[in-house]
Amino acid sequence: MNKLYLAIMSTLLATSLTACGSSSSEEGGEITVVDATLKEASTYKNNLFCNNPSTAVEDICNIRMYQIMVEAFNNGDNNINYDVGYGTSNHKGDIQGVIDQLDYIKGLGINAIWLTPVFQSADTSTPVTPLDATGYFGEDYYKIDPHFGSEDTFRTLVDAAHAKGMYVFLDGVFGHFKSTISKTSPSYISLVSTDVCQGLGSTYTAGEGTLCADHSQEATLDFYKELAAHYITEYKIDGWRLDQAYQVPVKNWKEIREAVEEAAKNTTYTRNGETVHPLGYMVGEIWSGDSQITQYGYGSDSLPGLKSNFAFNTRYGIVKALAVEESSAYNHKGTTIQNELVNAENTYPDFAVPNYFISNHDLVRFGDLLQRGVKKKALSSGNYDSDKYWKRYRLAHTVIASLSGPITIFYGDEWGQEVPNFDVQKNEMGYYDDHVARVTGQFSGFSSDQENLKNYVSEMLKIRNNSKALSMGTMTDIGTDSNLFAVKKTYGDSEVIVVMNIQEDKQINVTFENSLFSDESAAISLKYMDLSKASCSEEEVYPAGTTYSFTLEPLGAAVFFNKL
Repeated sequence: MNKLYLAIMSTLLATSLTACGSSSSEEGGEITVVDATLKEASTYKNNLFCNNPSTAVEDICNIRMYQIMVEAFNNGDNNINYDVGYGTSNHKGDIQGVIDQLDYIKGLGINAIWLTPVFQSADTSTPVTPLDATGYFGEDYYKIDPHFGSEDTFRTLVDAAHAKGMYVFLDGVFGHFKSTISKTSPSYISLVSTDVCQGLGSTYTAGEGTLCADHSQEATLDFYKELAAHYITEYKIDGWRLDQAYQVPVKNWKEIREAVEEAAKNTTYTRNGETVHPLGYMVGEIWSGDSQITQYGYGSDSLPGLKSNFAFNTRYGIVKALAVEESSAYNHKGTTIQNELVNAENTYPDFAVPNYFISNHDLVRFGDLLQRGVKKKALSSGNYDSDKYWKRYRLAHTVIASLSGPITIFYGDEWGQEVPNFDVQKNEMGYYDDHVARVTGQFSGFSSDQENLKNYVSEMLKIRNNSKALSMGTMTDIGTDSNLFAVKKTYGDSEVIVVMNIQEDKQINVTFENSLFSDESAAISLKYMDLSKASCSEEEVYPAGTTYSFTLEPLGAAVFFNKL
């Protein structure tokens, strides 16, 4: 007889049981008790690539990426620092600093790293600027920035990451650069530049000291095809994150993507002791709504451009449901998340592989959005002393873990990082929303709450790695409403139920029939553990007849597995 496993992703108190390692509840506030019954509803189309078990590619759909802002992350070589930059970091980060933390990253359950641009932006004889430190306006695509390291250091990083079983992705800025850009490729193809830059649906004039790529010229396309393939074949990277992807026409993305895929087929390296090909994954950044992501990134079935793009609308749905977005808008309902997922299904082409996330270097961190929500009186509490802060962070990570396809965690979000006192709108304390998240990384010395969240994220990612239903399964709504976000994920005979109470003032008594799983045996036993702690004892509970009943405390979540 199969056992049904219940993993407690946040604070779940079952009748007569105390969930081990759960957080303490805050005093005060009136709690309303409501009842909910889980049942299947035809809400999701499951038409996207990673929701379709017959066509899903496990390696792509199971990417668990860690975004690293190189200039801020970690100082591994104190002789090559930029010492300037945007945001609150010490601006001393480099490639050696990433190498030094590979064991920490791998320990999180991560299997891929994305480095913000490491191409040369300024040589060591040139005065540097904060913009140089970001890497997003380079001057030589074929050199590693000496403030980050050397070509040998970069090669060491890629080889070391591969040896630990992790993919490596570079940040490709193929639309804009410094006016001092080196325009000739190793095969003598000339990049054509222009001061008329492509924006989202309009053009703009390049800023002082910068230029943009003229993608109307065939030579520019050939230059970037060679460049994108070069890092695959020469350094064995696994693909690209593509900055402001709307600056490159979809038809050009198709050719660049195919050049990368071809280079990956003809290249091998040793990963985790096995000979493999580079993954050849490419994901675009189009900071806009679903229709524009489709228009400028995915393209169409007849002209497919990038097959993966970051799911910005879904991200905004998650933060609006659990915190506030940067504008302080919010809608604290489970349907807020659901609606964005449905909209994406209805807008994206079927080959689309959305990449899900809650923070990046251009957005306000989730923790700071919680602080902003308190200031704007959208949330009752959210600071580091608040139990609700940590529960909401866990819920945000739980949503991401529940969606099929690649996921990305911005460094520091695994332990709840925020910028102290940044609960305000831009420039009130000298920082702006689009760069305040660029903080110095932290890898030890965590508080108990930070350590608990980090352990929770690590356990969650490891469970996701072991559950194809989570990373590449179909999704069925089973009771999402104003209080709950509730879905069932299915891949073959593997089934997972995820139930989240997103309200901080409601206790929800939840029931569901065994028939919600394929195995309807009335004797199925439940095992549960509290994943907010590094270790926890397990206990078994049994259904009453054919029905399971459990209680979700405010901001609690439960995940049931029929197998792991």
